[in-house]
Order: sequence, then C-alpha cells, then structure tokens
Amino acid sequence: MVNILVPTDFSDLSRGSIEYAIRIANQLDGNITLLHVINIMQPTRASTRLKLHSLEREMVKDAKEDFAKLLDEVTKQVKTTQPVKYKVVKGASFNDTVKNQAKRLRTGLIIMSTRGASGLRKYVMGTNTASIIGISPVPVLAVPEEATFKSFKTVVYATDMQHLEKEIKALMPYLEKFQSHVHLIHVVPSNKDIAAIEAKIDKVIMKTGFKNVIVRMLVNENVDVAIDNYVKASKADLLTMFTHEKSFYEKLFNRSITKRMAFQSKLPLLAFRQK
Repeated sequence: MVNILVPTDFSDLSRGSIEYAIRIANQLDGNITLLHVINIMQPTRASTRLKLHSLEREMVKDAKEDFAKLLDEVTKQVKTTQPVKYKVVKGASFNDTVKNQAKRLRTGLIIMSTRGASGLRKYVMGTNTASIIGISPVPVLAVPEEATFKSFKTVVYATDMQHLEKEIKALMPYLEKFQSHVHLIHVVPSNKDIAAIEAKIDKVIMKTGFKNVIVRMLVNENVDVAIDNYVKASKADLLTMFTHEKSFYEKLFNRSITKRMAFQSKLPLLAFRQK
C-alpha cells in the first residue's frame, strides 16, 4: 500500500491529477490525501491580524466546501476502492507546506498536474509542480493535462549515470508494483566509448537484480530531443528521471533537464530527487 498526496487548487488542471491518482490508488490499493494550501503572510499590526484571521477562517470554510463538491463530481467519474481524504492547511510557503505534509503523512508519492510548454516558455515558466520536483524527497509524478492512467507497462528510464546503482534501487519498488518493462536509455554526443558504457550499465543491472530491462544508447547532442524522440518511438506509458543538486551557476545556465521534460513531455513524468 502507498500513501499518495495530491496538492490541488481546485482548477480543472489539478482535477486531472486527482482522477489520475485515484486510478493508480485503485490498482495499488493505496490511500489518497488531497491537499489545499492557503497562503497568507502574517502582518505586524494587531488590528490587521484580527481581520486576517477572520479572512483565513472564511477561506478554510470555502476550501472545505470546494473539496466536498469536487469529490462528489470526481467520484461520479472514477470509482474509488478507498475513501479519499482531504486537508486544508495554512502556510507561508506552498513548497515547504507540501514537503512538511508529505513527511507527516508518510507519503510515498506526490501527484501533480502540469501543462505543456515549448520554446522559450518551457525554460522560463515556473510552476508549483516544477518547484516541488526540485525540493521534494518524495518522488513526484507530473501528470500532463488530459492524461488518463491505463498502465505503466512500458517505462522509459533516462539516466545520466552519475548515480546509476542508487537510482535503480530507488526506482525498483515503484516499477515492480506495475510489472513494468523498462527501457533504460543514456544519451551521448558521439559513438565514442559506447561499448564500455553499455558494459558498465549491464554490470550495475546484474548487481541490483533489476529485471525486464532493455538498455539503449542514444547518440544525440540534444538530450531533450533524444529522450522525447525515444519516448514517442517506444510508445511509453511513463518517463522517469532523477534530478541532482546543482550550483547556482548550473541552475542559471543549464536548467534541470528533468524539470524541462515535465513541460515538454506529453506523458507522465516520475521524478526522483537524488541527494
């Protein structure tokens, strides 16, 4: 059983991630908690704080009413095997609140929606989903708009091989639940040393006991394009990647490929944050 956390702002976009989460939970016999975060900064004046507290109570009341309406509508579309819970939480930071609630609820998976983007917008657009991918110790499943869960039969796992063994060990429990067939891909700029890299990957796979794996080396100077093309050609059900800690200048000049793919890919992205 897995505990699934689904942050929502009651928009049509976030509603899609709720329906997606229910379908996954039904297959895993998992628990779902929907989370709505109310962001209000605390003022310094006492008189203003009293007014703010009244506003907060009203916002909490409205959110609970929205949840009741939302759950009624969603459960008419998708049947649930377990009751869906919800929480309304006040917090100064959306990211910190989601992170703290995930820890408190012993969450094994966070599911959030994302809307695709391309070109310059893909690189400069900031969303809550991308932010959570960057800071969450819990894996985040980014669900594209209008995506519908069927299965994770074919999974593309894109790796830069920095922490291959650790990544595989983190990934195995999730994919084994779905009995997935995995396409492990690594993108290189040229044909140089491909045989040696493949041998290294095979050695790690044998050591970890990772099963149902196909290894593919992709030659392309553009990592995004190579991954996107392979995902389409393989007709994958899921793309999974790991993020890594970057310096300030790396973040400035080379935005995370994982975050970019969350906007670029038209299929769900399962993102792990590698320490």
